[in-house]
Amino acid sequence: MPSWMKRKGNGMKKKILSGLVATALTVGTGYALPVSAAEATDDAVQTYVLDDIVVTASRSETAISDVPADVTLISEEQIERGNYKSVSDALKGANINVVQKGFAAYPIINGDSRVLIMVDGKKVNWDHLVVSGDTNAVDVDQIAIGDVERIEIVRGPNSSLYGERAVSGVINIITKRPTAGKPSGSINLQLGSWGEKRAGVNVSGGDGKNSIKVGVAHERRKDFQYKNAYGEKRTFENSDINRTDYNVGFDRILGNDRLRFEFSRHEGDDGYGVSLKNPRTGVSSYQGRKNIVDTGYGVTYMFGSEKEGEGTFLRFYRNEAKSDGGFNSQYDHHLRRNAFEGQKLWMLGDKNMLIGGFLWSQEKIHEMSGYIPMDASAITKALFLEDDWQLGRGYALKLGSRLEHHNDFGTDVTSHISLNKKFDRRTHAYISFGQAVNNPSLKMRYADSPYWVGREDLKQERSHTFTIGTDSQITRKWNVSGSLYWSKVKDALSWVNGYTDPMTLVYVRGYYKNVQTEDRRGLELSTRYRADDRWTIRAAYSFAHIDSTDPDKGFLSSNTRPNGYNLGISYTQGKWDADLDLNYVTGRSTARFTNSRYLTLDLGVNYHISPEFKVYLKGINLTDESYESIGVTPSAWTSMGAYAMPSRHFIFGGTYNF
Repeated sequence: MPSWMKRKGNGMKKKILSGLVATALTVGTGYALPVSAAEATDDAVQTYVLDDIVVTASRSETAISDVPADVTLISEEQIERGNYKSVSDALKGANINVVQKGFAAYPIINGDSRVLIMVDGKKVNWDHLVVSGDTNAVDVDQIAIGDVERIEIVRGPNSSLYGERAVSGVINIITKRPTAGKPSGSINLQLGSWGEKRAGVNVSGGDGKNSIKVGVAHERRKDFQYKNAYGEKRTFENSDINRTDYNVGFDRILGNDRLRFEFSRHEGDDGYGVSLKNPRTGVSSYQGRKNIVDTGYGVTYMFGSEKEGEGTFLRFYRNEAKSDGGFNSQYDHHLRRNAFEGQKLWMLGDKNMLIGGFLWSQEKIHEMSGYIPMDASAITKALFLEDDWQLGRGYALKLGSRLEHHNDFGTDVTSHISLNKKFDRRTHAYISFGQAVNNPSLKMRYADSPYWVGREDLKQERSHTFTIGTDSQITRKWNVSGSLYWSKVKDALSWVNGYTDPMTLVYVRGYYKNVQTEDRRGLELSTRYRADDRWTIRAAYSFAHIDSTDPDKGFLSSNTRPNGYNLGISYTQGKWDADLDLNYVTGRSTARFTNSRYLTLDLGVNYHISPEFKVYLKGINLTDESYESIGVTPSAWTSMGAYAMPSRHFIFGGTYNF
């Protein structure tokens, strides 16, 4: 492998999403991995490492400076320091826009919810009804944060590498790996507002050939409180949660190869407080409970390397989701995905790398809603190839293409091209163009329930995106980054709310439809300044503008964060460290949101009793803001303020590493 492929960083660190610091610096705000005093030296204070390695951007280990895309890394160190309760909290801590519908949370990238979510490279996008009204049906909080090693976020279309759903970006949640040696791990205990209780244990160990990890986490919380648009504190009815997560991993070294087995299970028995029918009283739109079990299995054989993502592998995995309850009527569904995939890496000299692979995937759904059965399935087959060509003088060209066949929609070809220029180890700039295809989900096409009817005539979404950006560590203490994007989606899928016909008094069920076009443009700017070994300041600004030909301005045309500002301050001194994060959002439509703007402030403090043991206190939404992360079109079932976010609350906990 050539030298440009062998560079190693100082561990996975998060690339700040950044922006210009307010008016004084003409920059907005972002977040980056805090550097502890122990990591910093007087000779070289590093704030950001462009040689840090990512896998998701190119399906192989690649330095950030060689990636022609806007990349964000959330490291294990950041997750531990942030004491996040969930994956969505970690994403928001990295200045990623996350919307929450009741107890479901899903990310927005480049103003678009069409984001491919993966766990260890395996797709987990599902048709969960709790997020109906949006094409992205992924509740990222069904992945236990205690089992997460790092999160890689790549903005822009990635259909040529990963297929459908990768329209606006890819988020790869990488879990902790089994480690050899004496048993090691962590124990975490946490208490919080509204009777919140959390406990988690992770243990790993093994010999030179075999290693295993086991983890379990449990969380309970009563109904949370919110502040409505009138300044009144209310309890969000039926919003309690009761969840348990299990994970097991096993690695075996076979010569130069590695065999890996993975298992995960998420069990939830939650109150079905998806939305509020009346924000003034806290009465939810639906009653009952939602019981869900998500199970995942995976077997991967990696050839010629003990490192994941570095070259050649074969993998089989299976995801299953079973759910029942909610919606005031009989409801249960069973979702299943079986997938077999592989890839191979070829080095064509020191300047050219090829990655090719295949995928076979089958999805099935069985649903009983209001005693109406529905069964459907789909098979997808794909081949892909990407060429990474080093041109000399710091230039690198990436060309990729994917041939994908869907048994209902036929064969599609998506491609991308990008050019990266490294001026030196500290600065690179890039320009890219990519295509994406997104198929309507099985539920969009075949749903048959009292509230939702499918439409088999739905068309595929087709999009293209143009991106230009740069990333530079200007000095040892100061780095900045920025990117601009323009995207167009043809035949965009948009949700139409159900309604009662005033003439016939008959309820017309909700459905999905195709919108002629949706156009998005925006920018991401960031900066980070490390004043000394104690103080770090982070700032970022994001802008997103959405135009849609949809006269109804459905769910997808809602811009949840037109202008997003983030300011972060980190402090480390001795056994203490603290992080303050301020988020300010403006420009939202008052036809869908109770307020056009909101301001939240979070503050976390850690005290390290010993190198192994710490205690922490975290205050969330200290401004006690009244806001929603997603707006609605008022209807008979919901009104503005239906998706109210929690009011001011606190968590206290401790972590012991052994």
